[in-house]
Amino acid sequence: MKVVHVLNNRAIEKDVSGAEEPSFFLSNSNGGFAHFSTAGSPTSKYQGLFTRAGNSLFKTIECLRPVAEEEKVAVAENAGYSALFHHSTFYESFFMPMRRNSLVYQLSMELPVELFFDVRMANDFRQWGRHYSVFEAPGNATVIQFTKKTDSREDNSNGNAEYEMFVAVRHDGFVTNSSGEWARRSYSLDAKRNSTGERYVYKAATINAKTFVISVAADAAAAIKEANSVFNSIDKLKKASKAHYDKLCSASSNSETAMAANAARIALDKLSTEEGLYAGLPWFFQEWTRDTLISSQAFPAAAKKKVVLNYLDKILADGRLPSVVNGNYMGSPKISADAVGWLFKRASELVEEKRFSAAEVKKVKAALKKSIDGLLKSHHRNGFVTNEKNETWMDTDFNDDGRKGICIEIQAMQLQMYSLMHKLSRNKTYLLLENSLRQNVRKFFWNGIVLADRLNDFTIRPNIFIAAYVYPQLLSKKEWETCITNALSKLWLDWGGISTIDKSHPDFRGSYTGETNESYHRGDSWFWLNNIAAIVMANTNKMKFKRYIGKIVAASTNDILWKGGIGCGSELSSAKEQRAEGSLNQAWSNATFVELVDALRR
Repeated sequence: MKVVHVLNNRAIEKDVSGAEEPSFFLSNSNGGFAHFSTAGSPTSKYQGLFTRAGNSLFKTIECLRPVAEEEKVAVAENAGYSALFHHSTFYESFFMPMRRNSLVYQLSMELPVELFFDVRMANDFRQWGRHYSVFEAPGNATVIQFTKKTDSREDNSNGNAEYEMFVAVRHDGFVTNSSGEWARRSYSLDAKRNSTGERYVYKAATINAKTFVISVAADAAAAIKEANSVFNSIDKLKKASKAHYDKLCSASSNSETAMAANAARIALDKLSTEEGLYAGLPWFFQEWTRDTLISSQAFPAAAKKKVVLNYLDKILADGRLPSVVNGNYMGSPKISADAVGWLFKRASELVEEKRFSAAEVKKVKAALKKSIDGLLKSHHRNGFVTNEKNETWMDTDFNDDGRKGICIEIQAMQLQMYSLMHKLSRNKTYLLLENSLRQNVRKFFWNGIVLADRLNDFTIRPNIFIAAYVYPQLLSKKEWETCITNALSKLWLDWGGISTIDKSHPDFRGSYTGETNESYHRGDSWFWLNNIAAIVMANTNKMKFKRYIGKIVAASTNDILWKGGIGCGSELSSAKEQRAEGSLNQAWSNATFVELVDALRR
């Protein structure tokens, strides 16, 4: 199979035969997205068409399958605003208009297309109580009505209606079958992730046509109206979307790295919603404070400033930030120990760039004082800042303690907060706090060889790179060179990544284990942190670490262009070999790659 990228009228292509089956993401910039695989049938229950209604995300279309002799995809093309699958005798085109709960699906020739549905709230995998009906509406529109009812086989009640959804399919052909039938799916990618790999979906109709517009709404009339509106303005909507994504692209070259950076900018934009930024797709469809703040360095200055000013108002009484804005994620902790450090790292950059007005600087200073006071009162022990179980970005259990304790990057973040507060207030109290904590960290964490990951824990982990990124003043450049060199001897992966634990540690896992989390922070290589590490190495000694920086850039480029979600930065890779794994369009993977490429150009 060949993958082609055509972005801002520049093109690049490569044969990726033998790699993982590529997939793609489209977005309506309103919380909805489409995710389809080149495999022919879906490989994950998180593939399909998803649209937002209120605060909930719903899946509707599971699969669109043309009935043809040759279904295999020969070329997958990412055009940013659209995606194309080229077969031997025809092609499929997918497009999501901005701010519309619709998908435009077009073929190069009229073919019968089977429409499979799996209507549900995105994370609701109940099998029972799903009711479909199909009817025809005037003007070549097929309407699928879905009603979710409770069922005593899974729920505490039976037959109570929970919600109703309507999907209108406007087309330029004719329906050949609308009798409806259930089909069993086995999702190979989910099975590999140790996630539930089987589900029944509903084949609602077969429609012989060339152009399809699929629109979703809470009532039939609204869905039909939306489908007709989009159907009558497809070319205009495509032109507007292309123009939007073209503006995001740098006018540099069509080298692989430059193309990957442009693809990453587009992929990051596809994660934006009216309310904020998804952490990643297809399943991190929430706004995580930490992820947004890390990613914001790749935003335009005005957008970055808006995020910072907005988050200043979300600081809690204990000085920290919630993990997820307006919600939770499948039992994740509600509080983040490090998000507030990232908030004031970004604020300090904006202060340095003189982006704030006098009134805004005053707001930053007041919020920073509130945060420091809260942290000193609630999370300060023996001269250090503490965190509880699963509150850092490494939010999975390590020997059942969830990295509870006194962590290196949390101390570095506190140090840069003291430094910023002293700069804004000229109050020497904060300078004394900074000097005292810095001395304590150097005394108890730095042994002249490496920095401890936690107090009394010299397990080699890559969190030293976060510490160096947010507070480089902790060590001298020579000391950082020593620290980084010694850490790389334990963490470096030859394909161009960094392990999340010393490769000789008994907890190290070389292969991604998916939902069991055994490898998540015990080997898996995270692209965002690889990119941060390369930035740190470039700032420390660009020539000394040239080989490592180059291999990280090449690995991230390879991931974005030729693996996983084509044009998107993956969440992570197995340690033993480079793969596209985890969430296939991760905000901070895209953003830190853009930041890295921009930093290396300077």
